[in-house]
Amino acid sequence: MAKNTTPKTKRPKRKNGEGCFTKSTDGRYIEYKVTYHDEFGKSKIKSFSRKTKEECLTAYKEWKAEQEGRYSDDISENMTIAQWANCWFDNYVVGHVKITTINDDRSILDKHIIPDLGHILIKKLKPHRLTVFYNTCLEKSNGKNGTLDPKTVKNIRAVVNRMLVRARKLGIIEKNPNDDAEYPKCTKKETQILSPEDYDKLVKYCIEQGTQWDMLIVFFLCIGTRLGEALGLQWSKVNFEKREIRISQQLQAVPDNDKNAKYKYKKEIIDSTKTKTSNRTISMSEPVEKILRRVRSLQAENKLKLREKYHRDLDLVFARDDGYFICDTTFRAFVNKRLAEAGIEHHKIHSFRHSCATSLFEDKIDIKKVSAWLGHSCIGITLDTYTHVLPHHLEEVAQAQNKRFKRIFSSNEKDIPDEMLPQKETSQQDDWGA
Repeated sequence: MAKNTTPKTKRPKRKNGEGCFTKSTDGRYIEYKVTYHDEFGKSKIKSFSRKTKEECLTAYKEWKAEQEGRYSDDISENMTIAQWANCWFDNYVVGHVKITTINDDRSILDKHIIPDLGHILIKKLKPHRLTVFYNTCLEKSNGKNGTLDPKTVKNIRAVVNRMLVRARKLGIIEKNPNDDAEYPKCTKKETQILSPEDYDKLVKYCIEQGTQWDMLIVFFLCIGTRLGEALGLQWSKVNFEKREIRISQQLQAVPDNDKNAKYKYKKEIIDSTKTKTSNRTISMSEPVEKILRRVRSLQAENKLKLREKYHRDLDLVFARDDGYFICDTTFRAFVNKRLAEAGIEHHKIHSFRHSCATSLFEDKIDIKKVSAWLGHSCIGITLDTYTHVLPHHLEEVAQAQNKRFKRIFSSNEKDIPDEMLPQKETSQQDDWGA
């Protein structure tokens, strides 16, 4: 029997990401498999089982549109807040903002937005429902025998707003209901600072104790860095010859993608600070130099004791005895202990930053220089934060106005409006009538 010499027609090669069709074992369904990359860049397979190829492709296109944030009318009509929240986070948060913002957004979504609003259809969300949600948040426990602060509710509202703004831009909703929702107003708390007496007392006590962590407390009071900036500082950023310290990174908790990891998050140095202007080089004073040299001396002793067990690769200025990252929670407990031992009332670590700034203002350092020293994004933040500790600045403003008006009207007092002239004292008889 003659062999069939007709050449076989080659099946056209599939394009990347096109996927493939297979039949189920019982032959009842068509399965369509396609590869894709998740937010971490890992290759994964997504499958769709339908009765026909056309139905498989339709399901795939809808899924792909959802992943890319583009929704058909049918999808958006039945979409819940939970569905959109997760899609918004995966496509418009991860990979687009700093890791700290990613962590904060995920926490707010999981703890507040999805549990309370997740079941609502996004097109059915109304301003009144958001108002009720924000008021309810104020009654939630903060895990510390109290309720959520209005500032926390403000942060929750910010995440809701960003999520809904994106939905409006994509045409999922016609109007952002958050624009008309009422929310609790934040009452600005007065900045907490150490009194001059407590400032001196704490510095003296910590220097007497002399441990690395005591030196870190004094460093905070002298430099006024943020906690993450100090815990992420490396010796490579310290220049003793030029007497400079470069602040350009911070220690943060980032998600650990290792499934076998003991904890959900791990410590990692991030090559960025809170804002662009937070990246700064500050001069090293003599006290700060002595503090850092003391720390380096203590670390040298630990390196000799622990040898290869010391984490030399991290190059941390402030570390545990084994050279590893300091846990911020553990350090906060240490600070509370030192404050109690020194006979000083409780203060948050961030109040050391405020205390440093206040001491600079008391020494009449120019506010622009203080703002640059602290790494504020603009001078307005410095003014807004420390207005109440700037009485001499306000007094200078009043004195300048007095001089200006005296100069303007000194030659022609009769033209000065009555409200700008000193008021004559009136007797009680004048007040009540004769």
